[in-house]
Amino acid sequence: MSDRKLRLGEELISPLHSLYDGLQVDGSPRPAHLAPTHPVWVVTRYRDAKTVLSHPGVRRNAQEAAKLYTRRTGMNCPQTGASLSQHMLNADAPEHTTMRDLVSHAFTANQIKKLEPYIEQVTEELLDTVATQEKADLMADFAVPLTIAVIFELLGIPEAERNHARLSWERQSQLLPVSEANALANEQADYIKKLLEAKRAHPADDVFTGLVQAADEMKQLTESQLVSMAHLMMMSGFETTMNMIGNAIVTLLCNPEQLSLLRNQPELLPGALEEIVRYDSPVRASMLRFTVEDVDLGDVTIPAGEYVLVSNLTANHDADRFDNPDSLDLTRNASGHLGYGYGEHQCIGASLARLESRIAIGRLLRRFPNLALAVPHNELQWLPITFLRALMSVPVLPGQPELAQAPH
Repeated sequence: MSDRKLRLGEELISPLHSLYDGLQVDGSPRPAHLAPTHPVWVVTRYRDAKTVLSHPGVRRNAQEAAKLYTRRTGMNCPQTGASLSQHMLNADAPEHTTMRDLVSHAFTANQIKKLEPYIEQVTEELLDTVATQEKADLMADFAVPLTIAVIFELLGIPEAERNHARLSWERQSQLLPVSEANALANEQADYIKKLLEAKRAHPADDVFTGLVQAADEMKQLTESQLVSMAHLMMMSGFETTMNMIGNAIVTLLCNPEQLSLLRNQPELLPGALEEIVRYDSPVRASMLRFTVEDVDLGDVTIPAGEYVLVSNLTANHDADRFDNPDSLDLTRNASGHLGYGYGEHQCIGASLARLESRIAIGRLLRRFPNLALAVPHNELQWLPITFLRALMSVPVLPGQPELAQAPH
């Protein structure tokens, strides 16, 4: 994956989207430029990415973005999943700040620490099952059920509902036509409403109960915003982390010298995971933004009234920020990477994702010292999604497992 004859758009970023073609020139990220087949400015350099992601003249408000689309095309912007779109990722301050503050208590250090024994328990149970299989899928058999279980435990959603979330995610990932996507969103909105109504009627010591009570007390959110926020917490609470785990395992198996280093020095794992996220982030591009004023990037100015897409993954491979960026180096200090975003929309669940991935990957590698991909790397299939770097499956041969160790 570090062959300099390959462009990032061909190897590290799925070639399924022409939007990503030519993000490098002579091995370096290009300056901000208009995508050849899309009415959007693409930002690829690290310093430019940080500027755009924190610039007050760059916005995320979905309704204003739709108005810009209408002004530029003369057509109404097609609405997909509108019933679940009124959440903090589609809002700017001060509305974004209100929503983020509402859920931030769920991701404090103390809350995350409380989950550690549960994450260890579920990890070992899933690995016990993997150990019985000659061939396993680390997405379907491990990463997906683990991350769904953890976010459901945190939010206070009954265990019996896990399969509902999994099936909904699988349907979403099929890139449904607009009509079917809207129907699915409406189904999910009704489902979330019932969950929240149950929390109002029967309060418990969990995040969804706290979310409902805080929202009712504040009286600053509409019911649609509350439902959208709850759905965002549920779905994004496992999707990015499960992709991070899958990507990380593939990255390590494709870099055997680095994998051997990590096996010999397991204390490297926390820093190694930061390097892996830098190298092959599950979020390859930020959510689409737009400018409300000119944005000066030094040698390029993005005018007001333009759509902007930040390629986080390409920025993480900028040699001006990271030495030899296309090489995986688990001893590298990768702090400052943009794998979890930057600015006010930086991932609020990053601490939980780090804990889950550390436990999951650490214990997987310890239990299966002979773990290997069951197919060549070039036969792995990636979801054709613009913003995510997501594997459809990770077929592996677990090999003879080590004896399980009790969580500690």
